[in-house]
Amino acid sequence: MSEKILQVGDNPFDGLGELFAKLSVEIKEMEEKFIFGPDIEYPIEINGVVFRKFRTRIDADKVGKFVSIRPIGDEYEGKTFLGLYLGDIPVENLFQFEKETKKLHIIPMGNPAIFVFDLNKVVYGCESWWGPIESEDQLRQITNDDIENIWYVKALKQIGSKQA
Repeated sequence: MSEKILQVGDNPFDGLGELFAKLSVEIKEMEEKFIFGPDIEYPIEINGVVFRKFRTRIDADKVGKFVSIRPIGDEYEGKTFLGLYLGDIPVENLFQFEKETKKLHIIPMGNPAIFVFDLNKVVYGCESWWGPIESEDQLRQITNDDIENIWYVKALKQIGSKQA
């Protein structure tokens, strides 16, 4: 039995083209209104600073729950560990300069933070595969098959194969 390769128009990609079109319009509108961090040419005249509130992720209710986590990196030898989800933690700030008002906007950006007991360190979501443990049955390792079957991993592989 061969696996069907997902294409635009197939579920879960329904409406993906429409989504990209809307995002493109929104990005252009933002570029007209703001100059973004790396493109700000100093010195600049600033008429105020706007500190945006840090927003946590939707799954904030999972803070304090056990998770299985498989950090990315050769030093972890593909092992999966038990961790504790600490929630989103601000890890950097983005800067936008509003052209019309000359206000500098500072926007905190976060990432899921997980304390890994065996490593005695915090590993961020962007540097791992992780998921909550809801039941004793789920207390298992994240396998390569689990990773390979995530829809966006399949999509990225498909896109990569078309560019090769």
